[in-house]
Amino acid sequence: MKPNSLNQNTIDALLVRLKDEFTAYYFYRSASNWCNNVGFKRAGEYFANESADELVHAKKIENFLVDWNVDVTLPVINTPQSTFLNLMDVIEKAYQLEYNLYLGYEFTSDEIITRKEHTTYGFLQFFRDIQLKSVAEYSDMLNLLDGVDIRDKAKLLLLDEHLFGEE
Repeated sequence: MKPNSLNQNTIDALLVRLKDEFTAYYFYRSASNWCNNVGFKRAGEYFANESADELVHAKKIENFLVDWNVDVTLPVINTPQSTFLNLMDVIEKAYQLEYNLYLGYEFTSDEIITRKEHTTYGFLQFFRDIQLKSVAEYSDMLNLLDGVDIRDKAKLLLLDEHLFGEE
């Protein structure tokens, strides 16, 4: 007897989300490195933590697929951007990344529920919740930075402490 697996369309959709999580992991590693290199140490630490979270998300998807008897082929990831214009550029790109992840999980969830795969839909709730929180967090950062002279590194260093300091 061979154990059951997921629908191939579901597997394909989850593999796309897995690639997204690895892409986010590498983006945040790159953002962390850049921030540390230009003196935004708190932002560097923050983005290092973000990258660790993305790796946890990827592992969660991998485990779900393996638990459903899927041989997971790890996706090929494009090399992420390694330089940024300024701290605002990093935050804007992080916001866009998180918003695209949000849209991806919404789209995949819609596909899954259409096929009445309630277990997978329930599994994806975790990711929808995480993405909603992340989009709101980066949106708040962008709102705070609205009107700030991004050419003034001294102000950005103060914002580095304010935005990414301990709460």
